[in-house]
Amino acid sequence: MLLVVLGTTGAVMLRMSGTQQAGSTVALLGARGNLAARSGVDWALHQAQATGSCPAAATTLNLNEGSLSGFVVTVRCTASAHREGSQERMSLSIHSEASFGSLGARDYVFREVQATLVL
Repeated sequence: MLLVVLGTTGAVMLRMSGTQQAGSTVALLGARGNLAARSGVDWALHQAQATGSCPAAATTLNLNEGSLSGFVVTVRCTASAHREGSQERMSLSIHSEASFGSLGARDYVFREVQATLVL
């Protein structure tokens, strides 16, 4: 009887250990997904500051360096002009989506980040 209890306890502990390990892997991929989405926003901000307007169309970035390798980032930007006093201003709304893996897979990650820039 004691062997059955010890065996069951050991099996439960192994299962819990595997679950914790899988959970930390998912958390790490999620953090990387946030960074990948933020890199899309950073890219669009750089493009906008260099040209004074949004990139012309939705842009897909395939990241292949370091810990962000394998993420696909889609960046969209919309611009709207408005007046502040006597100054004409441009407001840019940037939307970045990062994904990793296939929808439904255990390692699938999807993150979104938005930013607004006024030029």
